[in-house]
Amino acid sequence: MMKEKVWDLFVRVFHWSLVVSFTLTYVAVEYGYDEIHEWLGYFLTVLITVRIIWGFVGSKYARFSTFIFPVSEYIENFKAILTSKHQKHYMGHNPLGGAMVFALITGLVVLSFSGLVLLGWSEYTGPVWALAIPVSEGFGSTIEFIHYKLPEVMLFLIGAHILGVFVAMKQHRENLVRSMFNGYKKKES
Repeated sequence: MMKEKVWDLFVRVFHWSLVVSFTLTYVAVEYGYDEIHEWLGYFLTVLITVRIIWGFVGSKYARFSTFIFPVSEYIENFKAILTSKHQKHYMGHNPLGGAMVFALITGLVVLSFSGLVLLGWSEYTGPVWALAIPVSEGFGSTIEFIHYKLPEVMLFLIGAHILGVFVAMKQHRENLVRSMFNGYKKKES
């Protein structure tokens, strides 16, 4: 069986750092460790910012341009999953996997942004406060609502992502979790 290096070291370290830090950030706030939540939030903000940059300048399969497909391919990918038919093999993300990456990154950007605004608006700390960026009561309330509710959406997306990984693993008989550790995927001929 031929293998190809797909996930570079940055993508793999980013992925597992994101898993651990998002989990710890969520747990910290649930148990009232607000300062730990805040610092982990800063870490997540830096992490996601660097990943976005890497999405434009990184290795082939790390680039966002490899996550974009024609609409017909998204539909074909979705139908293959629903019917359990062996779908086309992708070395990088399949169409729905790429869409999930965009959804997760967008959610994390909004979560980070809302956290920074919320710190400035309600806690009088953080970069929004330090830069004296004005936040109206209406905008602050909206941001607060988003920051408190978005993690539930993120948990749903994470669950869908994990389910998608297992479905793809079954359909293609390859260990995608292992590939996110070692960087290699099997190359179908």
